[in-house]
Amino acid sequence: MHSLERQANGATAGIRSRRLARLRTRLALARSRLKGAWQIYSQSRLGQVGLLLIGIFGLLALIHPILMETVWPRGIYDPEVGFDPRTLHPALPSSAHLLGTDALGRDVLSMLLAATTPTFVLGLTAAFTTSVVGTLLGGFSGYFRGLPDAVLSRVSDVFLLLPAPILMVIVGTRFRDLGPFSLGLIYGLFAGAGSTAIVLRSVSLRIRELPYVEASKTSGGSAGYILVRHVIPAMLPMAALQMMIAVTGAVVADGFISFFGFTRSIHNWGTMVYNALTYGVALGAIDTQWHALIPPSLALSLFALAFYLTSQGLHRVADPRQR
Repeated sequence: MHSLERQANGATAGIRSRRLARLRTRLALARSRLKGAWQIYSQSRLGQVGLLLIGIFGLLALIHPILMETVWPRGIYDPEVGFDPRTLHPALPSSAHLLGTDALGRDVLSMLLAATTPTFVLGLTAAFTTSVVGTLLGGFSGYFRGLPDAVLSRVSDVFLLLPAPILMVIVGTRFRDLGPFSLGLIYGLFAGAGSTAIVLRSVSLRIRELPYVEASKTSGGSAGYILVRHVIPAMLPMAALQMMIAVTGAVVADGFISFFGFTRSIHNWGTMVYNALTYGVALGAIDTQWHALIPPSLALSLFALAFYLTSQGLHRVADPRQR
């Protein structure tokens, strides 16, 4: 009896050790691939600038709540209802308000920093949704061909006829209370099912003809196994590139929605531009509102530029012809 238990325990220990060995091997391969990808990415100066800009915006998003809790009095620097009674508004940049105040007396820098986190939420939600939807549709369509390919290709063509940025404007005019997560999700669904699925389908078609995929088919690997273990992992560099492009499109589209007043979102750079123009004209202070107009415009442009430049570096990783 004891010998049987020892044999069972030994067999269990052997299985665990083999699983751990396989896990270590996979982790080592993953680290090696990431290291190789970074070496290729680091050759792109534009890509490095893009990562630097993303890091700066990330710091801005972290700094705002810290400043509100430690340095800035909430009654004066609150991005929604803050007001400084010691200053005539709109006020130009000063030591108390580094970017000045708008026509309603709110600190421009506080509003600028408060809008950074919702913009990240919008962009990253759009990026993740675009990547997942595009990878699944493109991988499934390109690998199986035949009827699934025909149906999914027609679906992608339909979504391509209605570009995601235009759809965002239409949705924004109808549903003004949608938050950044909802808008990013909508953008990602349409962008992923449209242009991204078409691009990743072409990648899937190329991968399915590679020798190691053919060898997996010959050795009896199921379609699901091949998709999960071989096709989709090989599509990830191009999927990452499409993620960065999705962030740029989603942020710019959201900026247009906010600029035209189609949203009730307060923490938004496009809303800041809209308010600066609207209140400036209404109060006859448009000439003195430059400090409330230029910072959000630059932030919106630089945020979109950051992810676009990052996509240039990822393009080198995804496309060997760029090296």
